[in-house]
Amino acid sequence: MASSAQLPAILQKCEEHSYQLGYRWNPAKCTILAPPEDTQSYTLYNTILPKQNSFPYLGIPIRPGGYLHTQELIQGNVNKALKTMDEMAMIGVNPADFDRLLSVRFSTQIVRPQFEYGLAISGSRSSTQVMLHLVNQPSMKNRVHILQAKFILRSLNLPDDTLFSRLLPYLRTSASHSHWYKLTSSPLWRLYCNQDIEHLNRQTFRIICRKYLEDLFNQNCQRARTKLLSACRSQSTIDPILWLPMTSVERSQVVRWRLGWLPGGVPKPCIYHPTDMLIRSHAIRCLHMHQRLQMPSTEPDPLSFLLDKLPTKRKNSALKHPSSTPLAWTVCWPTICQILFELDYLHHGKIPSEIPSLGTKLVNWFGKT
Repeated sequence: MASSAQLPAILQKCEEHSYQLGYRWNPAKCTILAPPEDTQSYTLYNTILPKQNSFPYLGIPIRPGGYLHTQELIQGNVNKALKTMDEMAMIGVNPADFDRLLSVRFSTQIVRPQFEYGLAISGSRSSTQVMLHLVNQPSMKNRVHILQAKFILRSLNLPDDTLFSRLLPYLRTSASHSHWYKLTSSPLWRLYCNQDIEHLNRQTFRIICRKYLEDLFNQNCQRARTKLLSACRSQSTIDPILWLPMTSVERSQVVRWRLGWLPGGVPKPCIYHPTDMLIRSHAIRCLHMHQRLQMPSTEPDPLSFLLDKLPTKRKNSALKHPSSTPLAWTVCWPTICQILFELDYLHHGKIPSEIPSLGTKLVNWFGKT
């Protein structure tokens, strides 16, 4: 990195160094990162070097001055991820063929890394808190903080003979104004990892990340307008509604209730109470959820409360809460499915003529545990 006046002299030094040590630079593989207003030509071995406004190094686009080209990086990641999703759709990866949990795992292992590439040294934003909490995935913003902390942790454990480890004592000072020093101001590193660096390893780092995400979840639940998030279970685990045995229709209805997505999208007048809109709070009263689920009226969302009590392990051992015993669920679960079944009909302005047998898959599963 140099000014346009200094760069010719630096290129001359490169030529002299190659002659002294008996090697040769390849001008065809070299490029000059220069702004458009720089019209000067630069040569190496009397060969004019090409100039570009941006150059990818290890997949990371660099712009003049040695800075990251963040917008180009994000757009490149988006294009790669969209291409991957198109290829996955061509081989049959879609909601009709795979359940939601398997689709999330495809996204986590294959698609998300392409979105994340380079995020530890750049930035991005995203927000779908309830959906991410159900599948135990951090938001894009929190994921950036984790990647930044991982980047710093790896840089501290590099071998002593690497160039970066030699520069690290200077980079760790505020006087360096380095990008590495700026990364240490990341909330995860500053509040959780910077206290005991000597004993920090991968295992303790995973524990720290889990605590960091749990603390953020608790903070978000204390904010205004987070009723849906507060109704979710507080543990950092995949919500069992994504893997417990049930039909695709039942799973869709339960997931939509968790997300606050009522059928039809736009609230409509209730066919039983035309002066009231069929929103979530009215549905709880209209369908008599408290009485049918045998829950006290002080519980604002009895259906979500019971969903939080579903077992989180595939092998149902002794569960602490009385309502979580298999016998209780054989009565409670069909009632939940029936309520959501009726809710679908209400939003379409119809009264169900005959209610089919609901919840049998999960009831049978409880019978085998």
